Amino acid sequence: MTCKFCQKREADKKNTHYLTDGIIRSCLNEDGANVREKGYMFEVSNSTPFIDFNFQRETSQNSILEALGREPTEEEIANAKQIAYSVDYVFCRTCEGFFTEIEEQFSQTILPRLRGNDLTGTSELSFPEKTIMRQFFLLQVWRTSICDPIFNIPPALQNELREILFDKDISEQRINAIPLNVTYLNTLGDDFEYTKNLVGIGIIDGNYVIFFNDFTIQVFENEASIKYVDIYGINAKDTFNHFTNRNEESFIIKVINNTERIEVSNAYFRQEKVEKQLNFYKEIFQKQCLASFGQMPSERLTAAFINGIIHDKDCTDATRYTADRILKYSYSFFERLYNYR
Repeated sequence: MTCKFCQKREADKKNTHYLTDGIIRSCLNEDGANVREKGYMFEVSNSTPFIDFNFQRETSQNSILEALGREPTEEEIANAKQIAYSVDYVFCRTCEGFFTEIEEQFSQTILPRLRGNDLTGTSELSFPEKTIMRQFFLLQVWRTSICDPIFNIPPALQNELREILFDKDISEQRINAIPLNVTYLNTLGDDFEYTKNLVGIGIIDGNYVIFFNDFTIQVFENEASIKYVDIYGINAKDTFNHFTNRNEESFIIKVINNTERIEVSNAYFRQEKVEKQLNFYKEIFQKQCLASFGQMPSERLTAAFINGIIHDKDCTDATRYTADRILKYSYSFFERLYNYR
């Protein structure tokens, strides 16, 4: 396979993180530590009401047992060997070196002014190093669009981002034309606090979004495509246009304070999973009762079914909303209903 970036050399590089490892690592680790491949994570998708649990290969046995309430299966162990947000043989070693240069520039120049600092009372920050900012965040967008089919940005935008990143002599006007919105979620406290942040991608009401631990990236194809979407309290209607950089003198980012940061994660799970899950469970329960007994269940019976999903102690919190657990719980519940008839 030919490298997707240079489009010339063989794609000979294994373990390329398409979301920069140094940024997401603390979020995915069990204690927030800066250690590779150690910790567990939840895979949440808008295409399914279930939450799939997975762990990384260096996660401690005690943490896995606590989360699962049992020993891991062979399939779960095999999945753990796949490194999160990384790919093999998509890029070449030379291009990987170029990516590393961009990442190191950001880590050395920009990141120390954000992480580890109490920004309480600060609503925005301005960076004159706009090229460093843009190269780093656009690299995340472009690599993710190449490596994750769910992040299906327009082909014209994907091609433009590659050319901007590939050509070191690209005009300032061209790189600054891409509308780019970056929010920083100020994370205070010990390392464990980073595990409360989100890592993932989404296309939310047409907005292309990457949840990037203590950053959120939003990108648009052109100025005409810029559209305000709330996104779990990250955006505000009256300031969204202000924080969407294009043709800027200095790159500005929105800062969300520590208390609001935690509410962002809570809002995500509440809106995208809990509300949708409860409606989904109610619907399938009603349909199954109608098919099995010829009538709709009472509200009381429906509530009992849903409450059992949420509160039963026959599982751990990590596995509560997995497809396997919901299937077993539903079978057991309907078996009891049949026996009581």
